[in-house]
Amino acid sequence: MSHKTKTIFKTAALLATAFSLPAYAQTIPTINDVPVTAQQPPVEQLPAPVMTMPVPEGATLAPQGATSAPKSAPTNLYDMPVSALPSIADLVDQVSPSVVNIIVTTDSGETTTEGQGSGFVISATKEVVTNYHVIDGGTNIEIEFNNGEKFPASIIGTDEETDLALLRLETTKTIPHVNFHDGAPSRIGDWVVAIGNPFGIGQSTSLGVISAIGRKRVDSGSYVDYIQTDATINRGNSGGPLFDLNGNVVGVNSAIYSPTGASVGIAFVIPQKTVRGVISQIRQDGKVIRGYLGAGLRTATFELENRPGIYKSGATVNNVVPGSPAEIYGLQVDDIILNINGQAVRNSVEATRAIGALRPGDVAKMIYEREEQTYELEVSMGERPDKEQIERANAIAQGLPPPEPKRTGPKINIDTGLQVLDLSSEFRNAIGMRPDQVGIYVESVTPGSGAEQGGFSTGMVILDADGTPMAEVDSLKSVVLNARIAEQNSLVMNVRLKDGQETFMVLPL
Repeated sequence: MSHKTKTIFKTAALLATAFSLPAYAQTIPTINDVPVTAQQPPVEQLPAPVMTMPVPEGATLAPQGATSAPKSAPTNLYDMPVSALPSIADLVDQVSPSVVNIIVTTDSGETTTEGQGSGFVISATKEVVTNYHVIDGGTNIEIEFNNGEKFPASIIGTDEETDLALLRLETTKTIPHVNFHDGAPSRIGDWVVAIGNPFGIGQSTSLGVISAIGRKRVDSGSYVDYIQTDATINRGNSGGPLFDLNGNVVGVNSAIYSPTGASVGIAFVIPQKTVRGVISQIRQDGKVIRGYLGAGLRTATFELENRPGIYKSGATVNNVVPGSPAEIYGLQVDDIILNINGQAVRNSVEATRAIGALRPGDVAKMIYEREEQTYELEVSMGERPDKEQIERANAIAQGLPPPEPKRTGPKINIDTGLQVLDLSSEFRNAIGMRPDQVGIYVESVTPGSGAEQGGFSTGMVILDADGTPMAEVDSLKSVVLNARIAEQNSLVMNVRLKDGQETFMVLPL
């Protein structure tokens, strides 16, 4: 994945991932529980949750009239020893042979920007699911199993809009596969298990719960409502499975939310229902075919007494693409689409999904509002172009410069083995950096990486690289990218050590 860690307090820590971020990190503010002070009125204490555990083999019920409960009776969850909780070892043994590491390289043997990710085998025909961004830009795909076996793979089809890809293993060997969850919908609080290949260190397992359902991400488009989990997911877990406790896949790990690049307990997972729908279409057509209106949409708003931001139900036409069905059938900018084929649409996401669910040639009956009058219109859908074409057409329709064309050919690997953070002014002052100095903080170094071999370690501050001041993390990304393009094999860096001394170091690329 593109750039896209626990203190246990008794058994309660199994219910939530506890973490803290360094004071110097510029992070998103969080809400913390405020302890009750002596001046505050007493707060009513709610009963602690209880869990009924299985009766251990050989246990007997307490005799009638006994004053103390047997050990197998319902127990306060917070007071239970960790040893009393069931193990997930059998589940891991069952499903881990089907979870794979995906290695993507160029013809020259370099890894892509993602380089490594995870995936899982879903059928006896050796189909493998992963993220689109894991394989994007590569020319050679190799699948590695936990036992060390490796096989080449080919691409059956991809869908950039949902960040999914379907591969096929090229081997005659029988490969075990896992199944998707097919029962009651997942719920907040359900236990889940993530298995993948974080940071390329090898297959790893983590346990957590579903933290939320129906999450949106800014860059995720309109076709995915994400599951959020606190199971530990890091770079390299992309494309890997999230299992329920029956060993069935409830989703595909896709992204993390993190100010540091490492897990802080917020990960986004593509739900299995979405994954199965995309896979079905890829199997049939080699891609996902969606309906196309050709109108840029935004969620409808209106002003009340000159106060903007009051939401109105519907999707407002933001622009109309020349030659599209929207233009041919007479939709105009500022029309508000209220209903599509008898289904009310409350916002632009619902309208986009309703249109995308149609096939090219399908007729959509729309109810829309224009200048406070309501009209009906029947529109024959076109076929939705790829994401890059959509973005270009919408920009031109709005009179904006077209976006930069997507880089052709293999992506450049900018992974350095360094996990770095921007510095706050308070931290720079605290460690005695000069006012004219800028830098980025080395939070961690990937074990076995070139950075570790070059002597880099946690706590260093990178001041400049190849003469370019490191004002922010993105500065390092740019320098590394340019060095890769120029086929450099190292960078010379001016580094501030923990003791305040400065020295020059060489970072292998």
